[in-house]
Parts: sequence; C-alpha cells; structure tokens
Amino acid sequence: MGVQLTHVMRFFSVLVVAGVFCSPSFALADTYTQENFLFSYHYKPVTFSLVTGGGFTGTLENGTTFNQVPVVTESSIRLHKFIVGEAYFYVSDQGTFQASDNLVALSIYSYLTAS
Repeated sequence: MGVQLTHVMRFFSVLVVAGVFCSPSFALADTYTQENFLFSYHYKPVTFSLVTGGGFTGTLENGTTFNQVPVVTESSIRLHKFIVGEAYFYVSDQGTFQASDNLVALSIYSYLTAS
C-alpha cells in the first residue's frame, strides 16, 4: 500500500512540475510592445471614453493609456486600430489581426470581407 502511495505522489509531482514549465508565462510588462503583448498580463481598463471621430480612449489599472481609432471614417468599413503602449493591432467586424500599417490592414480587411 505504501509503495502505491509513493508512486501516486511521484506521478502528481511530475504533473505539477510539467504544468508549471509547459504553461505560457505571463509577465508584468512595464510597456506593452509588439514582442511582449501576447504573453504579458493584461490590466483592466479603469477609464473608457468616446472621442470625436468614432474612436475611444482610456487608461488601464497600471496607468497605461490605450486608444482605438477608426482607420477609415467611411461607415461601411468597420476597421479600427487599437493601440496600447507601443503595441497595436487591428479590430474589425471580420475579426482581430495584426498588420504592419494601415494600408496592409485595409488590404487584409478587404480580403476578409470578400470571402
């Protein structure tokens, strides 16, 4: 009976260690960047305001500001650039994606809406 308990304890210890080392780590980022944004802890917004032109601005718990601005003001194109710290990505009615600039984002959006 003691031998079985030892094997069970060893098995669960291995599972815990494997879980710790195999799970993605979420680090607290001083500044969000393109490189660290996906694997950084994401603070909650504490302020959120509509701004002229159809965009939004706000502040996170850690003081970082964020902005969401329309890429094009035409109402049929629903594409916004979301900026937090030094990181940015694009949000649309077709999904969220990354692009190097607004022109590439419009091209991706155009492709997604044609599909």
